[in-house]
Amino acid sequence: MSSRTLTPANQITILRLIFVPLFAILVVDRRYGAALAVLGLAAVSDFVDGTVARFLHQESPLGVALDPIADKILMTTAFLLLAFTGVLPWWVTILVLSRDVGILVTATVISLVAGYRPFRPTLLGKVSTFVQVTTVFLAVAYEAHAPLATRSLVRLSIYLAAGLTVVSAIHYLIVARHRFAHPSTEEPAAAAKPAAKASAEEPQAAKR
Repeated sequence: MSSRTLTPANQITILRLIFVPLFAILVVDRRYGAALAVLGLAAVSDFVDGTVARFLHQESPLGVALDPIADKILMTTAFLLLAFTGVLPWWVTILVLSRDVGILVTATVISLVAGYRPFRPTLLGKVSTFVQVTTVFLAVAYEAHAPLATRSLVRLSIYLAAGLTVVSAIHYLIVARHRFAHPSTEEPAAAAKPAAKASAEEPQAAKR
């Protein structure tokens, strides 16, 4: 594997994938203090890999794809295991996972039927994801008897995450419907650039 692919930033992202089974083992063993520490390290690595990639100018297609995959695998594992152990209610886990599966299926269908469309996260989707991550942190912190992590705060975070998950899912469906019905505006703009360049070169060719 070339050094351009296995950059320091990508190595940090791969390390975050290694945290997933470690976190799972700790939660199953109900060692929530250690599990909370692993979550903290994963959060730090998520910040560091992006910073390193930008600082060293080493953004790569692998990193762009791998970073959200690592985040999603960790969060999916966290919600499932915390639901299995009774730390989080099953209904919020089902909501979160159903939204993710729905977005994935919708994006795939649109790409297959209408061709590739950029499907970037919306602001509402990012806020929803942030609250979901916060819910996981608070739930694990409460089980680890961390200060300030109260049951009421965990419950509030659960309901907030559920509400934002539903709203963001509806918003994604609206966005997806719009992109399916209307071709991306980026494509005509990209096609117009070569045409404009060609028309600008025609008078120069005539002068020669």
